[in-house]
Amino acid sequence: MKGTTSVKLTLEFPDPVPPQVLSAIAELLAKVGAEAAVTVDDEGWNVDRAHLLLRAVNSRARQLLEAAVEGDGWLDGPAFRARYGERAFYGPSQTITKAIKRGAEQGLWPVDITPPLRPTTPGPEGWAKTGGYHLASGLLPIFREAFERLQQKSEPRRG
Repeated sequence: MKGTTSVKLTLEFPDPVPPQVLSAIAELLAKVGAEAAVTVDDEGWNVDRAHLLLRAVNSRARQLLEAAVEGDGWLDGPAFRARYGERAFYGPSQTITKAIKRGAEQGLWPVDITPPLRPTTPGPEGWAKTGGYHLASGLLPIFREAFERLQQKSEPRRG
């Protein structure tokens, strides 16, 4: 039979897919001589991943993320500093970055996942101060639900 036929095979695994599973599939395809590629479709942040991130960071980093959620995706830098002090941004964003890196190393999310917060350009008060943070596009409902889940799990059971 001349020509080529294309077949797309979809396998679903719980998130995250164990690396040994992907390796085994690639090895099997190589053994049978199939000219194929193994790709992982990954949608980035979801509620489970956001919840894991919230549990992995300290209270100051959670406070930063929560302020962005409460601000409907926008965290105003001057207002946040007025409420929590001039040094309020020192540390939390770095804590989030490190937690994302650790989660990627553990296979909880892809290495290139987009950080949830994006800083704006510095505000008018000085070159070193950010004007605020935006929650990345589409993440507001995800992180809102993750915070709700975190709150539910932290409340003591009654009865």
